[in-house]
Amino acid sequence: MRYSRSKYWKHRAMMKSAALAPSLPETRRCSRDAFRSMLERHRHVIVKPVGGWGGDGVVSVSTEGDGRYEVRSGKSRRTFEGTDSAYTYLRRLSKGRSHIVQQRIPLATVNGKPFDLRVMVQRKKGSPWVVTGKLAKVAGPGFLITNVRRSGGRVISYAAAFRRSNLRGASMTETERRIDALAVAAAEQLERYYPVRVCGLDVGLDDKGGVWIIEANFTPYNGLFLKLKDRSMYRRIMAYAKQDNRKGTKK
Repeated sequence: MRYSRSKYWKHRAMMKSAALAPSLPETRRCSRDAFRSMLERHRHVIVKPVGGWGGDGVVSVSTEGDGRYEVRSGKSRRTFEGTDSAYTYLRRLSKGRSHIVQQRIPLATVNGKPFDLRVMVQRKKGSPWVVTGKLAKVAGPGFLITNVRRSGGRVISYAAAFRRSNLRGASMTETERRIDALAVAAAEQLERYYPVRVCGLDVGLDDKGGVWIIEANFTPYNGLFLKLKDRSMYRRIMAYAKQDNRKGTKK
């Protein structure tokens, strides 16, 4: 069975793995009822287009108490009374596109700014999946999303992000081992449904050191790795991409 390449169906494909499911944020198609129930359960959610890229259209909604909800789009913040008015506003922002609503992970921060990881997993024909690169995307000032172009954020190495982060009591080496194992398992699971040999995974570390797979991209933007001083990961990624005759594009 072949699945659509939308964010929703890639999430569904990964959820079929018992090993991956605990590390996936709850994700549903965004309807009025789903929006309301997700806010009741998680208090803070992310709403994003099923086929968006580059952070386009990603909105954060948080419960403020007394029936009020804050909607953040980029640096803009608006407060609404009740979930219905917040949802109506989101529908206007959506411009007719289909969206998902996802449990927001309380991301670890660097100097108060949230960050997540781009983990590249690739496979040569006839060979197993391997992690070929990893970096941290730190959100720009005033943004919750970590997309570098959208938020004006920056790229740093995983090690630098971990050392400068608010994570305490977690082992950098052990956390990286868990990240890599989950990333490879995610690629193996996705390959059951999609004919791919590259996955760019957005992986979040929560403020307690938990590892979460936020989403999977099949056409990741390899140029992010050129922003690191050490170009060895970029060279490795491109060597795999050349062998596979695939080039990173927008995401």
